Amino acid sequence: MGDYHSALIVYGFAQGFSVDAIASLIRAEVFAKVGYLDDWFGARDSLLRLSREHGFDLDRLFAGWMRRGCFMHTINHPKLFVLEDLARAALQRGGIPARSARCEDMLPDPLSGSVWPVYPEIAARYGVPGGTTFKPPLGGLNFLVDAARCLDLRAMVEGSLAHYAHTPKIAQHCGRVQGWLGKRDVRDTLRPVAG
Repeated sequence: MGDYHSALIVYGFAQGFSVDAIASLIRAEVFAKVGYLDDWFGARDSLLRLSREHGFDLDRLFAGWMRRGCFMHTINHPKLFVLEDLARAALQRGGIPARSARCEDMLPDPLSGSVWPVYPEIAARYGVPGGTTFKPPLGGLNFLVDAARCLDLRAMVEGSLAHYAHTPKIAQHCGRVQGWLGKRDVRDTLRPVAG
């Protein structure tokens, strides 16, 4: 997945879990324990507060993005329609007219190199579509979506473990994983389930 990693997969790797054991960590009980089901609210509130503090109130735009479902490709790459809304708002503030065509219909999305799914249990909580299909980056500037390159959860775990075999100390560099390792109640929840 390029520069993106799953802390749960890193954790499972550090614990020596099998592919199936790691895949079994992708479940609501684990998400609740590690805060994944509640992270959204703090992140949303922080973004909206910061936008207001900088004189650019995003509340209305954010509500529109939410109505469209998941509006991010990854934790730091918004979908093209978000960037279009921000650009239109900036143009409007500057008194510059914008074209009426929607850019997402006209342009490839350069930030869709990697696409990380919203896991079904998290998606259900926020009312957006969920899944376990990952799209790794192509590399370079070829933005055509190649469905054959998409990975299911098992392939994502296998690919990550193959990568981590060459970087065995990765867990030492992941603050989230280090935090989990230091909390017994979290470790007790982060156990594989039999499939």
